[in-house]
Amino acid sequence: MAAPFKPFTDSPIAYVDNDGNPVAKMKSAFSDDDLKRLYRLMVLCRAIDDRGYIMVRQGRAGFLAQTAGQEASQIGSAFTLEKKDWVFTTHRELGAALTKGMTPGQLLAHVLGKDLDPSKGRNMPSHYGDGELNIVTPSSVVGNKTPAAVGVAMAATIRKSGQVAMCYMGDGATSEGDTLAAFNFAGVFNAPAVFALQNNQYAISIDVKHQTKSRTFAEKASAFGFDGYLVDGNDVIACAEVSKFAIDKARSGGGPTLIEFLTYRYGPHSSADDDSRYRKKEEIELWRNTRDPIMRMRKYLTKQGLLDDASEAKMQEEIKHVVEQGLTEAEASPLPAPETVFDHAYATLLPHQIDEKIEIFGHA
Repeated sequence: MAAPFKPFTDSPIAYVDNDGNPVAKMKSAFSDDDLKRLYRLMVLCRAIDDRGYIMVRQGRAGFLAQTAGQEASQIGSAFTLEKKDWVFTTHRELGAALTKGMTPGQLLAHVLGKDLDPSKGRNMPSHYGDGELNIVTPSSVVGNKTPAAVGVAMAATIRKSGQVAMCYMGDGATSEGDTLAAFNFAGVFNAPAVFALQNNQYAISIDVKHQTKSRTFAEKASAFGFDGYLVDGNDVIACAEVSKFAIDKARSGGGPTLIEFLTYRYGPHSSADDDSRYRKKEEIELWRNTRDPIMRMRKYLTKQGLLDDASEAKMQEEIKHVVEQGLTEAEASPLPAPETVFDHAYATLLPHQIDEKIEIFGHA
């Protein structure tokens, strides 16, 4: 498959600048309805994220890793995935989970640890998973999902299922041996995997200057025999275009791709982090005020005649209603039944688990 983009560039691939002006030589392949849906998903993601943060501040939830600032890279990358495709996330991929098909009610129930959560409230908040959508529940251990993603991709090759594995990671994951081993395996065996690296400038408190000496993270793919692309991670059109190319290439037997999405997180690493100890307020405000992915897309759609004040106000009101409805569903959902602690870890219970379940609950 011929690439419409150059790999290993020093400048990020972009379609739209910070003022909403087209900058790409090529026109987007996405329809007007697609572009409006991308925008709506970003706005919805930010609204759910804001609501989750409020619940933490209210003492109703114990933890949250905010997504704000990274909506474009997550939603754009997941936009053309099929339901059968596998997604491996970190603790921050609210946008990817939403785009893949999780509902606001499920996502907010996850934050609250309620039964409506597909993982039955058994996972740490911000660790989204859904077996029906092939969203694999993440671990907080950095970089440990990359070998699993490549393994699933290779299984898809053996089974000829046509599935692709999308593996999200942060810049810090490239310092882990698991990730480098996974890159090598994927390159050697041509795994249908897409590595979506969100470079949000910090691995918790370690900035990129202390993470790597490379000019980009994308160029690391060259050592493993496949292409890497540096993308403006706050340009949702660029994120979607490059990701679609990589997904289609993987599905057609073209092997893996590494995509570095240059982006930024507005909040601290998590609600348990004090980011004032390692970055300046002025840096955050620079990204928030001049490079925000939602504002950029809003300007672009307005200039293209696809959005106006009336349609924007209507959409905002609809999203407010959707989030409130989702929160109502999440709050009405009961706490998971104690028996569910045995569910979802194995396809069938192991003998000792059956004995434990009988001992505790009187039945298997």
